[in-house]
Amino acid sequence: MEVVIDCYFDKIFSEMERSSLLSRCKRRALVDWFTAIIDGCARGEELEHTDVCERAVQAALRYHNITLAENGSICLLGKFHNVLYIAAKLCFDWKIKNNDIVSRLLNDIYYCEKTFERIFIGAIFGTRVTHFLSGWKSDFKDREENIRALIYFMDHANEGRLEYPTTQSTEKCRFFDVSMESYGHAVPIKVVVQLGAPDILLLLLRYGANLGGTGVRGNSVRSAPSVMEMVLNKFTDFDDRNVNEKVNASVTPAQYPAQLVACLRILLRTVPLVTVNTPGHIAVQSGVLTLPLYDQYPQLVSNNLVPPERSGVSPPELKHLCRCRIRDSLFKNWALPHGIKELRIPQSLKDYLDLLTD
Repeated sequence: MEVVIDCYFDKIFSEMERSSLLSRCKRRALVDWFTAIIDGCARGEELEHTDVCERAVQAALRYHNITLAENGSICLLGKFHNVLYIAAKLCFDWKIKNNDIVSRLLNDIYYCEKTFERIFIGAIFGTRVTHFLSGWKSDFKDREENIRALIYFMDHANEGRLEYPTTQSTEKCRFFDVSMESYGHAVPIKVVVQLGAPDILLLLLRYGANLGGTGVRGNSVRSAPSVMEMVLNKFTDFDDRNVNEKVNASVTPAQYPAQLVACLRILLRTVPLVTVNTPGHIAVQSGVLTLPLYDQYPQLVSNNLVPPERSGVSPPELKHLCRCRIRDSLFKNWALPHGIKELRIPQSLKDYLDLLTD
């Protein structure tokens, strides 16, 4: 098996044009070729298909690392880099469980790109939009498969406890918090909120995605996270447009965009108490850096979009505070979200901890 793959890279692949894997159809054709080789070798040598696939992926990683070393540790890009996405598709298709191999793959992608946006964009935007936004067509066939692939790689990143440097902080961040360079260096969760995709927002939050800014994690209350403020500002913008179109018109909860309301309610499951940053000039004069949400967005409370327990009107519920604290402990131990299943509690509480219910 190794001889066949190595000969392919040495003889055939090396003679292909540098841009030969730029097209998705050519990448898919190469994946199909590897799939046929994996199936044939597994049958001929009476091996497990996943074992043979692991060898193929390792050969692709080895080829990428050889070309990288020969060029002074600078990636040649083109086919020399896109071979990593052939390996990624094979890993997903055959559900490779070897975490060392998948972790090496993710680390190699980050080393060359400093982002994982090609793994995220298909799940966030679907397969059609991504070509117009970044010039790259996802290797997974539709949005549903992209979401499954994203979950697959997030699970492996958690299992490998992978962390990566970030330009926004001196601390390292996890796989799902690595910024997306083609989207203004925004982290995936901000792109998701900007788009208004509550299903992907819930997925990222279940794994413990950082809300950004100074954030809120566990039961510590700090300044309102920038992700939360992005959502709150969208409500303000909607109210302003409504007032401009209809003088003195009021907005009922049902009139707000459904996706925007869904994003807000999902975010509220993750924070003990929502506070917002005090406007700069007021903060300088008063020394008060944060305010309860109710002081700046009272209409969201009066319209029953934010419960009094999250807005500062009344104290948060003990049950919710426990959820935040337990999730914080699970996050620190790399146990979100699957560690929740191991807790000896009723299923209803597991769903509550996993942010599946309010």
